[in-house]
Amino acid sequence: MPYVIGLTGGIGSGKSTVADSFARRGATIVDTDAIAHELTVPGGAAIEPIRRAFGDDYIAPTGALDRSRMRERVFREPDAKRRLESILHPLIRAEAGRRVLAATGPYVLLVIPLLVESHALRERYQRVLVVDCDESQQIERVTARSGLAADEVRRIMATQAGRAERLGCADDVIDNGGPPEALEPRVDDLHQIYLKLAQAAFARAGGLGNAGVHGGQSRAEAPSSIERAPAPADAPPVIVYEYPLSERVRTLLRLEHLFERMRHFLAKNDAFEHHAALLTLFEILEVASRADLKSDLLQELERQKQVLLSFRNNPEIAEEVLDRVLGNIEQASAALFAMTGRIGQYLRENEWLMSIKQRTGIPGGACEFDLPSYHYWRHRSNEARLADLLAWAAPLYPIRDGTAIVLRLLREGGKTSRHMAQQGTFSQMLGGKVSQMVRIRLVRDSHYIPEISANKYALNIRFTTFGADPRPKPAESDVEFELTFCNL
Repeated sequence: MPYVIGLTGGIGSGKSTVADSFARRGATIVDTDAIAHELTVPGGAAIEPIRRAFGDDYIAPTGALDRSRMRERVFREPDAKRRLESILHPLIRAEAGRRVLAATGPYVLLVIPLLVESHALRERYQRVLVVDCDESQQIERVTARSGLAADEVRRIMATQAGRAERLGCADDVIDNGGPPEALEPRVDDLHQIYLKLAQAAFARAGGLGNAGVHGGQSRAEAPSSIERAPAPADAPPVIVYEYPLSERVRTLLRLEHLFERMRHFLAKNDAFEHHAALLTLFEILEVASRADLKSDLLQELERQKQVLLSFRNNPEIAEEVLDRVLGNIEQASAALFAMTGRIGQYLRENEWLMSIKQRTGIPGGACEFDLPSYHYWRHRSNEARLADLLAWAAPLYPIRDGTAIVLRLLREGGKTSRHMAQQGTFSQMLGGKVSQMVRIRLVRDSHYIPEISANKYALNIRFTTFGADPRPKPAESDVEFELTFCNL
């Protein structure tokens, strides 16, 4: 399992701002608040259980949870709060666990607004980071972004742990009372500390995370792809270039990129960023429309499941981790299987969305005079826009989750070797060796860029340089790099 830091703070303290800053440094962010929103959009996994427990009055006409009405109810009735939590918390735990396990960063920030108040996820993190600011600043920020009255914000704060209680639970604290740029030095310091802690945890566990899988075995002998090693704490920053050697992998890499871009924009509260999220959704729709994508993912997940099942009762395999990975595969497969019809057909049948999609293909085509109804939508509240975006995106998440599992297994299904490209050129005959993807790691500050061409017979890499003139120029010196041929 990755090294996990629980990040918390009071409402309006700036948890998302801090998390974004860590994300820019490579950390994986798993936000339980964002997961809760996804569960309560139209068609979300929590909607029907909430409807059964509270009635139709608490489901908005859009099919999403009526948040304001539910907020009033849980404030008045502690029993209603417990019932709502009994529905949401198990679903949040399960989804957060899947995302932590699929993390690709050197460590994970698990964002839990009520970390101090709830111990439901305590076993998932090793350290606590508290984002702190004055309570007056909390109130000012929340009223400015949400339109809630100050008294209502104070009511929300009264249901949360006090500032002193949060600080008493902290291993690390970030003071977010100043301007955003003041955060960066503190985040830099903590990032280095967390890299070292993650590396130390990795080393204590024998080289394959705290799963306890034997470090001397290859993936063919044990499911070492379950865990990913964090980079050494003193290693220089690197850039990884991935080159697909099959059309299927090319499609999966594009989908991964687009879903990650959407996740980034959905975490924002600005109309322009929500516009970017919608444009990304349209791109996902185009890429995911490949006819055999769903069946390919189902077949590959089933194949990987059978491979992992063969490791049952192996004394060198961590059964708990194996069970989690198998559970993730089974859940992803079940969600994919439940998808009916053409992928994204519900979006194609939405005439309003398709009119926007058509206009956004024209430079400047989404101006207010072209699409007045879209102009109105962009002026709705952040919460309303986000609910719509999540409702449109959520039915595609089985594709996202299946893609993430397959690519994770692919990336960790190869062995890495170091090479030197003489005067910037490298060639290797493959001799019929079949690979599905090539990965190249370069020190970022080297300024070298690989241009890759490959087929089933040979791999050719030509390194270029990036300088003041952004046009690439052929490298004239030797280039050291790491090369991995990846296979499932």
